[in-house]
Amino acid sequence: MPSDPAAVPRISFAIPYYDGLHYLREAIGSVLAQTVTDWELVVVDDRGPEPAGEVVAAYDDPRISSVRNERNLGLAGNWNECVRRTRAPLLTILHGDDRLLPDYAARVLDAADRHPDVAAVFTDALTIGSSGQPTRTLADRVKERMPRPGGDHRLQGDADLAGLLRGNYIVCPSMCLRRELVGAAPFDDSLRFVPDWDFTTRMLMEGRSLFGVRTPLIEYRRHSDSQTSLQTEDASRFEEELRFLRRVAGDADRLDLPRSAAMARRRVTVRGHLAVQAGLDAVARRWPNARAKWRILRADLVGSADVRPRRRRGPRPAPPARGG
Repeated sequence: MPSDPAAVPRISFAIPYYDGLHYLREAIGSVLAQTVTDWELVVVDDRGPEPAGEVVAAYDDPRISSVRNERNLGLAGNWNECVRRTRAPLLTILHGDDRLLPDYAARVLDAADRHPDVAAVFTDALTIGSSGQPTRTLADRVKERMPRPGGDHRLQGDADLAGLLRGNYIVCPSMCLRRELVGAAPFDDSLRFVPDWDFTTRMLMEGRSLFGVRTPLIEYRRHSDSQTSLQTEDASRFEEELRFLRRVAGDADRLDLPRSAAMARRRVTVRGHLAVQAGLDAVARRWPNARAKWRILRADLVGSADVRPRRRRGPRPAPPARGG
C-alpha cells in the first residue's frame, strides 16, 4: 500500500455503480485481493436506489472512496465520470457485478509498460452466473470460435478492426485504459448498449492500437437483471448494434478500410443473434418480442441495399470526429 494516500497510484479502478450492493461488495473484494497494492478505487454512484456510500466507508481503507453523482448520467455518461474522478495514468472501469482475478493488475501493468503506445490493454474473461458459478452462454460459445491469435497480441489496422467488427469479443470491464491516449470522455454517452464497442473500433479507426492478454483475468457476470439481458429481451440492443454497424461501414469506407467496411456491412453476427433470439421468443410464445425482432431483422436485410461506394483515390481522409 502506498505510504502517502495523496500520491498518484500506478493504476486506478473505478466502479460505475447503480444498484446491487451484494455484487458491489464482491467487486470491491476482488480489488482488495490484487497482488499489486499501489492502486486507488473510486465507486461512482449514479444515483441509484441503493446508495453505496455506507458500504464503501465501512472498508476504512484510504485507497477506497465513493462519490454520488448529482444526477443520473446513464451508462456511458457514468463511465466518463469514472475517468474524470480517478488519477492514475491507467484506469480499469470494473462493473459493479463483476470480479477481478488476483493477478489482473500485475498482468495489465506489465503489458502496458511493455507496450507504452497502446490505448488500452484488455484480457480474456471467465463467465459466471448470478451466484458466481461458471457458465457459458450461446454468445460466449460464438465468441470463443471467432478467429483470434492464440497468444498475447496487438490489435491495429484494417484486418484487426474487421475481426473486431465480426463480433465484439473484448469484454468491457477487462479493459485498462491509458488516460493520455483516450482522453477525458472516451465513451459516447448517446449510446446505451455499445459505447465500449464504439470506443475500441474508434481507437483502431483513428490509427491507435490495443493489446490483448490471452489469459482470463476477470469474471464477467451474466444474470437476468443485467442491462444486457433487459435490452436483449426488448430488442433495443439489436437496433443500436445495427445502427452502429451501418455507421461504421460508412466511416470505414471513407477511411479506405475495405475489410472493415465489408464486415460492418454484412453484420452477420448481430443478424444471427437477432434471428436466434426471435426464434427463442417464438418457442416461448413471447409473440410481441418475437415479432419485434423479426421486423428489425427484415428491415435491416431489406435496407441493406447499402451498396458499397467506389474506392477513393488519393490521400486518406482524416478520421471522423467522435459523436456524443
